[in-house]
Amino acid sequence: DSLNFLSPDLHECNWHKNYTRSNFPFGDFDPVGVFCEDKVDGNILLDDYQYPVEFMQVNIRIVNDMNGPLPPEIGYLMDCRSLMLENHLRLTGPLPQTMGNMAGLFSVALLLNGPNFGGALPSSLFQLNYLNTIHIQDNLGKNWSLPSNVQVGDVTQLERLLLVRNSFAGIIPPWIAKLKQLQTLDLSKNNFHGAIPEAIGDLSSVKYFNLLGNNLTETIPSSLGTLSQIDALILGE
Repeated sequence: DSLNFLSPDLHECNWHKNYTRSNFPFGDFDPVGVFCEDKVDGNILLDDYQYPVEFMQVNIRIVNDMNGPLPPEIGYLMDCRSLMLENHLRLTGPLPQTMGNMAGLFSVALLLNGPNFGGALPSSLFQLNYLNTIHIQDNLGKNWSLPSNVQVGDVTQLERLLLVRNSFAGIIPPWIAKLKQLQTLDLSKNNFHGAIPEAIGDLSSVKYFNLLGNNLTETIPSSLGTLSQIDALILGE
Protein backbone atom coordinates (compact mmCIF):
# COMPACT_ATOMS: atom_id res chain seq x y z
CA ASP A 1 0.00 0.00 0.00
CA SER A 2 1.10 3.60 -0.52
CA LEU A 3 -0.05 6.98 0.73
CA ASN A 4 0.27 10.09 -1.43
CA PHE A 5 0.44 12.90 1.13
CA LEU A 6 0.45 15.53 -1.66
CA SER A 7 -2.88 14.50 -3.16
CA PRO A 8 -5.36 17.43 -3.11
CA ASP A 9 -8.17 14.88 -2.76
CA LEU A 10 -6.91 13.35 0.47
CA HIS A 11 -7.45 15.27 3.70
CA GLU A 12 -4.54 15.14 6.13
CA CYS A 13 -6.76 13.45 8.72
CA ASN A 14 -7.13 10.55 6.29
CA TRP A 15 -3.42 10.01 5.59
CA HIS A 16 -3.52 6.57 7.11
CA LYS A 17 -4.54 2.99 6.58
CA ASN A 18 -5.82 0.66 9.27
CA TYR A 19 -3.98 -2.58 9.98
CA THR A 20 -4.47 -5.34 12.53
CA ARG A 21 -1.35 -7.08 13.77
CA SER A 22 0.22 -8.37 16.92
CA ASN A 23 2.57 -5.66 18.15
CA PHE A 24 3.05 -5.78 21.91
CA PRO A 25 3.19 -3.42 23.80
CA PHE A 26 1.27 -1.14 21.45
CA GLY A 27 -1.78 -3.33 20.83
CA ASP A 28 -3.22 -4.97 17.72
CA PHE A 29 -4.83 -1.95 16.01
CA ASP A 30 -2.52 0.13 13.81
CA PRO A 31 -3.87 3.26 12.09
CA VAL A 32 -0.60 3.65 10.18
CA GLY A 33 0.21 7.10 8.84
CA VAL A 34 -1.04 10.48 10.02
CA PHE A 35 -4.39 10.65 11.75
CA CYS A 36 -6.40 12.99 13.95
CA GLU A 37 -8.81 12.15 16.75
CA ASP A 38 -11.77 14.27 17.76
CA LYS A 39 -12.13 15.86 21.17
CA VAL A 40 -15.55 14.38 22.00
CA ASP A 41 -15.20 10.60 21.73
CA GLY A 42 -11.76 9.91 20.29
CA ASN A 43 -12.97 8.84 16.84
CA ILE A 44 -10.58 9.19 13.91
CA LEU A 45 -11.50 12.19 11.77
CA LEU A 46 -11.80 11.87 8.00
CA ASP A 47 -12.51 15.36 6.66
CA ASP A 48 -12.64 19.07 7.46
CA TYR A 49 -16.28 18.90 8.53
CA GLN A 50 -15.53 16.85 11.63
CA TYR A 51 -14.25 18.81 14.59
CA PRO A 52 -12.97 19.82 17.10
CA VAL A 53 -9.61 18.06 16.75
CA GLU A 54 -8.13 16.75 20.00
CA PHE A 55 -4.73 15.75 18.64
CA MET A 56 -2.76 14.37 15.69
CA GLN A 57 -0.59 11.26 15.66
CA VAL A 58 2.24 10.30 13.30
CA ASN A 59 2.37 6.52 13.40
CA ILE A 60 4.70 4.89 10.85
CA ARG A 61 5.55 1.50 12.31
CA ILE A 62 5.64 -0.94 9.39
CA VAL A 63 8.35 -1.71 6.87
CA ASN A 64 8.40 0.83 4.04
CA ASP A 65 10.85 2.95 2.11
CA MET A 66 11.33 5.96 4.38
CA ASN A 67 14.89 7.15 3.87
CA GLY A 68 17.15 10.06 4.67
CA PRO A 69 16.98 12.32 7.74
CA LEU A 70 13.83 13.46 9.46
CA PRO A 71 13.21 17.00 8.14
CA PRO A 72 13.35 19.97 10.54
CA GLU A 73 9.83 20.85 9.35
CA ILE A 74 8.56 18.10 11.64
CA GLY A 75 8.65 20.81 14.29
CA TYR A 76 5.62 22.40 12.60
CA LEU A 77 3.46 19.54 13.93
CA MET A 78 2.73 21.43 17.13
CA ASP A 79 -0.53 19.52 17.74
CA CYS A 80 1.04 16.10 17.19
CA ARG A 81 0.56 13.93 20.27
CA SER A 82 2.58 10.84 19.35
CA LEU A 83 5.50 10.14 17.04
CA MET A 84 6.22 6.46 16.35
CA LEU A 85 8.79 5.19 13.84
CA GLU A 86 9.57 1.48 13.57
CA ASN A 87 11.72 -0.63 11.27
CA HIS A 88 12.91 2.07 8.87
CA LEU A 89 16.29 0.76 7.81
CA ARG A 90 17.15 3.70 5.55
CA LEU A 91 16.54 6.56 7.97
CA THR A 92 19.69 8.59 8.67
CA GLY A 93 20.96 11.26 11.01
CA PRO A 94 19.79 12.48 14.42
CA LEU A 95 16.41 13.73 15.56
CA PRO A 96 16.04 17.40 14.61
CA GLN A 97 16.32 20.04 17.33
CA THR A 98 13.04 21.51 16.03
CA MET A 99 11.16 18.70 17.79
CA GLY A 100 11.21 21.10 20.73
CA ASN A 101 8.45 23.04 18.92
CA MET A 102 6.06 20.06 19.11
CA ALA A 103 4.36 21.47 22.17
CA GLY A 104 1.59 18.86 22.32
CA LEU A 105 3.89 15.84 22.11
CA PHE A 106 3.03 13.12 24.66
CA SER A 107 5.11 10.15 23.49
CA VAL A 108 8.01 9.29 21.19
CA ALA A 109 8.79 5.70 20.17
CA LEU A 110 11.72 4.82 17.89
CA LEU A 111 12.17 1.07 17.46
CA LEU A 112 14.26 -1.21 15.23
CA ASN A 113 15.46 1.53 12.87
CA GLY A 114 18.54 1.37 10.65
CA PRO A 115 22.31 1.60 11.13
CA ASN A 116 22.67 5.25 10.03
CA PHE A 117 19.89 6.61 12.22
CA GLY A 118 20.89 8.15 15.53
CA GLY A 119 22.94 10.85 17.18
CA ALA A 120 22.69 13.13 20.18
CA LEU A 121 19.09 13.45 21.31
CA PRO A 122 17.95 17.07 20.98
CA SER A 123 18.03 18.91 24.29
CA SER A 124 14.76 20.60 23.31
CA LEU A 125 13.00 17.22 23.56
CA PHE A 126 13.49 17.19 27.33
CA GLN A 127 12.05 20.68 27.70
CA LEU A 128 8.59 19.80 26.37
CA ASN A 129 6.04 20.32 29.11
CA TYR A 130 3.63 17.51 28.21
CA LEU A 131 6.02 14.79 27.04
CA ASN A 132 5.35 11.66 29.11
CA THR A 133 7.32 8.87 27.40
CA ILE A 134 10.51 8.51 25.36
CA HIS A 135 11.04 4.92 24.20
CA ILE A 136 14.10 4.28 22.01
CA GLN A 137 14.97 0.61 21.66
CA ASP A 138 16.82 -1.87 19.44
CA ASN A 139 17.94 0.67 16.85
CA LEU A 140 21.05 -0.28 14.87
CA GLY A 141 22.78 3.11 14.82
CA LYS A 142 26.05 3.48 16.74
CA ASN A 143 26.08 7.24 17.42
CA TRP A 144 23.38 7.66 20.07
CA SER A 145 24.06 9.92 23.04
CA LEU A 146 22.27 12.08 25.57
CA PRO A 147 22.81 15.86 25.45
CA SER A 148 25.48 17.05 27.86
CA ASN A 149 23.39 19.87 29.29
CA VAL A 150 19.63 20.47 29.42
CA GLN A 151 17.72 23.24 31.16
CA VAL A 152 14.88 21.12 32.48
CA GLY A 153 11.75 23.13 33.24
CA ASP A 154 9.85 23.01 36.53
CA VAL A 155 6.69 21.65 34.84
CA THR A 156 8.31 18.80 32.88
CA GLN A 157 6.03 15.73 32.99
CA LEU A 158 8.36 13.01 31.65
CA GLU A 159 7.57 9.75 33.48
CA ARG A 160 9.19 7.09 31.30
CA LEU A 161 12.65 7.24 29.72
CA LEU A 162 13.59 3.94 28.09
CA LEU A 163 16.81 3.85 26.05
CA VAL A 164 17.41 0.12 25.65
CA ARG A 165 19.95 -1.66 23.39
CA ASN A 166 20.89 1.29 21.21
CA SER A 167 24.67 1.73 21.70
CA PHE A 168 24.18 4.97 23.65
CA ALA A 169 27.64 6.17 24.68
CA GLY A 170 29.09 8.84 26.97
CA ILE A 171 28.35 9.54 30.60
CA ILE A 172 24.97 9.58 32.29
CA PRO A 173 24.45 13.33 32.59
CA PRO A 174 23.52 14.74 36.02
CA TRP A 175 20.62 16.79 34.59
CA ILE A 176 18.54 13.59 34.40
CA ALA A 177 18.06 14.00 38.14
CA LYS A 178 15.98 17.11 37.42
CA LEU A 179 13.25 15.00 35.78
CA LYS A 180 11.26 14.97 39.00
CA GLN A 181 8.26 13.07 37.61
CA LEU A 182 10.37 10.21 36.24
CA GLN A 183 9.06 6.79 37.32
CA THR A 184 10.86 4.49 34.86
CA LEU A 185 14.52 4.99 33.91
CA ASP A 186 15.88 2.14 31.77
CA LEU A 187 19.32 2.74 30.24
CA SER A 188 20.23 -0.95 29.96
CA LYS A 189 22.38 -2.66 27.31
CA ASN A 190 24.22 0.45 26.07
CA ASN A 191 27.78 1.78 26.28
CA PHE A 192 27.43 4.39 29.00
CA HIS A 193 30.66 4.80 30.96
CA GLY A 194 31.90 6.66 34.01
CA ALA A 195 30.21 6.98 37.35
CA ILE A 196 26.54 6.93 38.27
CA PRO A 197 25.79 10.57 39.15
CA GLU A 198 25.30 11.23 42.85
CA ALA A 199 22.36 13.46 41.90
CA ILE A 200 20.37 10.41 40.72
CA GLY A 201 19.26 10.11 44.35
CA ASP A 202 17.08 13.16 43.75
CA LEU A 203 14.70 11.11 41.56
CA SER A 204 12.13 10.86 44.30
CA SER A 205 9.42 9.36 42.04
CA VAL A 206 11.45 6.67 40.28
CA LYS A 207 10.16 3.11 40.72
CA TYR A 208 12.16 1.19 38.10
CA PHE A 209 15.85 1.93 37.49
CA ASN A 210 17.91 -0.33 35.21
CA LEU A 211 21.58 0.19 34.26
CA LEU A 212 22.35 -3.43 33.31
CA GLY A 213 24.93 -4.03 30.59
CA ASN A 214 26.89 -0.76 30.52
CA ASN A 215 30.55 0.14 31.20
CA LEU A 216 30.02 2.06 34.42
CA THR A 217 32.50 2.19 37.29
CA GLU A 218 31.80 -0.08 40.22
CA THR A 219 31.31 2.72 42.73
CA ILE A 220 27.64 2.94 43.71
CA PRO A 221 26.62 6.37 45.06
CA SER A 222 25.13 6.31 48.53
CA SER A 223 22.33 8.58 47.29
CA LEU A 224 20.66 5.56 45.66
CA GLY A 225 19.64 4.58 49.17
CA THR A 226 17.32 7.60 49.28
CA LEU A 227 15.12 6.42 46.38
CA SER A 228 12.06 6.01 48.53
CA GLN A 229 9.67 4.82 45.79
CA ILE A 230 11.98 2.27 44.16
CA ASP A 231 10.56 -1.18 43.36
CA ALA A 232 13.33 -2.48 41.08
CA LEU A 233 16.98 -1.36 41.07
CA ILE A 234 19.19 -3.22 38.57
CA LEU A 235 22.81 -2.11 38.39
CA GLY A 236 24.68 -5.16 37.09
CA GLU A 237 24.40 -8.71 35.85
